[in-house]
Amino acid sequence: MTRRALLGFFALLALAACGPKGSYQNIGPRELYQAVDQGAVVVDVRTPQEFAEGHVPGAINLPVEAVAQWADTLPKDKPVYLYCRSGNRSRQAAEYLKRKGYTNLYNLEGGILAIQREGFPLVR
Repeated sequence: MTRRALLGFFALLALAACGPKGSYQNIGPRELYQAVDQGAVVVDVRTPQEFAEGHVPGAINLPVEAVAQWADTLPKDKPVYLYCRSGNRSRQAAEYLKRKGYTNLYNLEGGILAIQREGFPLVR
């Protein structure tokens, strides 16, 4: 193997080691509410004030601003569903958790806005 090929091989190994460890999947409100009906872990990553204004039944409020503090408290052996107002903060939380090795993550695309558009109930 040439020196150049060997360097390329090691560069690929380094990239693979630094790459994402986990994964997440984007879902819609219907999939989220089906998961809620099955007792899934649902995390609302909005602020406590936003959470109080209306949230998914059974959701727990863990603001994305503190994700480093609560990330290791979530189960890695169960599906975890994340949502926020529009899908941006929950995507950020999913990316963070993915880097921490979570592999069974679901992000609600469109967030609470999508839930309201489709007429699903919120707890107030």
